[in-house]
Amino acid sequence: MNLDQLPSRHSLSTKLLVLSVLWLVVAMISIGFTLLLSWKLEGGAAAINDAGSLRMRTYRTVMLLSQNEPPAVIEEQRTKFQTTLDRLIAGDPARPLFLPDTPEVHAQADWIRNHWQQRMVPLLQPGQLQATGAQTLDREADAFVDGIDRLVQLIEIDNARNTSMLRVFQLVLIGMATVGALSMMYLLYLLVILPVNQLHQGMQRLSQGDLGSRVELDTQDEFGALSEGFNQMAGRLQGLVHTMEQKVAAKTQELESNNRQLAALYQVTTFLHQSHDLEDTCEGFLKQVMQLTGATAGAVRLLDSERGKIDAVVQVGLPDALLTQQECSRVNACYCGQSVQSGETVLRRIDRTEHQVPLIPSLPCQNAGFDAVTVFQIRANQQDLGIFTLFFRDGEQPGAETQQLLEALGSHLGVAIANTRLAASDRQLAVMEERNLMAQGLHDSIAQSLSFLNLQVQMLEAAVAAGEREQAQENLAFIRAGVQESYEDVRELLLNFRVRISKQELPETVRSLLARFESQTGVHTTLRMEGEGLPLDPQQQLQVIFILQEALSNVRKHAQASAVAVAIRNEDDFVMTITDNGRGIDADEMEERRAHHVGLSIMQERAHRIHASVTIHRQAEGGTQVSLLLPQNQRIAT
Repeated sequence: MNLDQLPSRHSLSTKLLVLSVLWLVVAMISIGFTLLLSWKLEGGAAAINDAGSLRMRTYRTVMLLSQNEPPAVIEEQRTKFQTTLDRLIAGDPARPLFLPDTPEVHAQADWIRNHWQQRMVPLLQPGQLQATGAQTLDREADAFVDGIDRLVQLIEIDNARNTSMLRVFQLVLIGMATVGALSMMYLLYLLVILPVNQLHQGMQRLSQGDLGSRVELDTQDEFGALSEGFNQMAGRLQGLVHTMEQKVAAKTQELESNNRQLAALYQVTTFLHQSHDLEDTCEGFLKQVMQLTGATAGAVRLLDSERGKIDAVVQVGLPDALLTQQECSRVNACYCGQSVQSGETVLRRIDRTEHQVPLIPSLPCQNAGFDAVTVFQIRANQQDLGIFTLFFRDGEQPGAETQQLLEALGSHLGVAIANTRLAASDRQLAVMEERNLMAQGLHDSIAQSLSFLNLQVQMLEAAVAAGEREQAQENLAFIRAGVQESYEDVRELLLNFRVRISKQELPETVRSLLARFESQTGVHTTLRMEGEGLPLDPQQQLQVIFILQEALSNVRKHAQASAVAVAIRNEDDFVMTITDNGRGIDADEMEERRAHHVGLSIMQERAHRIHASVTIHRQAEGGTQVSLLLPQNQRIAT
């Protein structure tokens, strides 16, 4: 008996379908209303956010105008305000963003737009502040912001109304779910569970080895059809028992093949994740792939898009004649080039009776005695990096499953190559950054001192030539002092470059640094360390020490201090302060020194590397304080 032959009035699916459709229609209507209300709430929330942005931009534009900022800056703020206002009024369904569809909201939005264009824009023109006065501008800005606040209140009232409606529909859905669940439980017991129990009993008998078990259900619905289907299945099962061993053997062979592929994938990926240079990585990968596929030879070539070449990195088993073929290095002259241009895997059998392939004047692979060639892509992050080619002499090529495995391995090789290149770039960038800081340090100390000495030598030559003995003695004194300062700078830089610290050695490194500074300069130093916060990672520790060294170097050169106090507080935030009792530095001097003295810039650069901040200010009682702040959200436990 087929389901198509069942009378529709007796069909269990018809009964359940009618009930389900009725329940689904009601549920979908309610859910649709809830979705609509949620969409309105989300759009209203976005509108409130943009309205708040309008309020902020109004005050910011007024502030910029009051501070006499350039007209371009003020014009940029007006443009951003106008863009936000236009988007707020026009709406953006994709975001979603829209104003509630009420007369009060639209009227208030029109008032904001008209007031902005007619009142605020003329007042915010360059030069208007002197004409109208700051009080008039502030009064107009406050009135305009009050209008924006009124719009926000209207949106919030509409959102509150939508929220109440949403809760009502949610309660309706809860009631529908309860009633529907109870009704469905009763129908399932009456129409499904009882017949299923009979089928279950028949299946138990069948599972216990009674292949002659049958189920008889005197119904004309789907369970009657299931009963007949069960009986047919039991009959077929009796026939399948005789061929079970053959099917098990086939499945076992399939599982063994999958296991071999998984083992090969694991072996290759494990190798690629080890630390190798580019050539060793490609060679090891190629040898393992050749062993997996039984290829006679293979090659890995990387793409150079600018030159239009595919450069060989590693080749295994290829004859010398093929290695020197120019066609194998162009992207449009061989099968390898075809794969690069198409971006797809290329599988070719080479017909030895064929003298020429269209668009390919000669076949170096054929001349080398190969019967088949397979080219796979090497990709990383959806970018083509190159290809790897396998050559066969017996005409055998990888099957479909092996091809999929090789394509996956090509992606793993691409990631390994990309990581190798990225690691090399990172190392080069780190070296360049550190060299830049070293160069800045040398410029700030040695180069400037040598420039001063050069000037003094010229003045000494002029004084000697003119017979001015006193001037010559004065120049010699300056030269002697400059040489001594240069010596101290070089010695300090060499000692700084030798710094090696770890988490356990940071306090000891700071104490050693202060002791060395005190012995070199005679300036008394004190250290106070407190807090049990997370330890700094190695990069953060190193930059903190460098900043401390640079601050102490500035004290030695410029502060004329007799005492330096260093305080380190390691709690949620890491804070380090270096305070001296010297002559101090004012804001104008610090800006002038920042332009000619790169030590301050070096401290800022090093702090920026670890997402910290450095501030320098003059003490009220005299002296200068340098403060380093590393906030809690940048701390890393290692």
